[in-house]
Amino acid sequence: MARTPLYKAAETEMISRIAKGDWEVGRRLPNEFVLAEEFGVSQGTMRRALISLEQSGYLSRKPGRGTLVATQAPTEPAAASVTPILVDADGKALSLTPFRGRTETRAATPAEAKALGTDRVAVLERTLKHKGRRAALETTVVPEDLVAALNEDAPVPLDALLEHHNATAARLTAEAGAAVTDMAKSVALSVDRHCALLVVRTDAFAANGTMIARQILQIALEDARLAHQ
Repeated sequence: MARTPLYKAAETEMISRIAKGDWEVGRRLPNEFVLAEEFGVSQGTMRRALISLEQSGYLSRKPGRGTLVATQAPTEPAAASVTPILVDADGKALSLTPFRGRTETRAATPAEAKALGTDRVAVLERTLKHKGRRAALETTVVPEDLVAALNEDAPVPLDALLEHHNATAARLTAEAGAAVTDMAKSVALSVDRHCALLVVRTDAFAANGTMIARQILQIALEDARLAHQ
């Protein structure tokens, strides 16, 4: 398997931060020197990644203003009226099952507070298996006042996970992106470092349009893709 170029690895990590809301729209990013040090690459490699993201519409770079997260960063949202599912190359649903997990309640990050409208959240982090091998990492976050504590043995699909906790989603949306494993994720999934990941973010909404949950799956299966039913 060809190794992912360093600038592409930095690029996919930055896209992931934008997609998850860690880098919110309008945020001014540090200069190339600081970013290069943070991502462990050369200044030239970081400049190449930034130029690529600017061309793709994720970033805006203007003299005197620095580098900003673009107002309309491109996304690939799924239709709101359908349920997202994960399938393999043959179109068969992926069966992801809990392997190891942990739960906690904590203060919401700024991105979580903005998306979910709450100061405290319940969090579930799990390693998931597919056909006996570690295949994915999951992070699910819900407002603490909706679910006081998440069960690490709950079903993986977000709608089923919520129903397991006596909560119901009126609709789901999903979008897919790409990332690569860092050292910790490589160990957790037992794959090579810089292995490609399919990143699927699913958001659940109540009937009044309020977001009630966000789930992020990072899947290390080459033939996995996002579909809808």
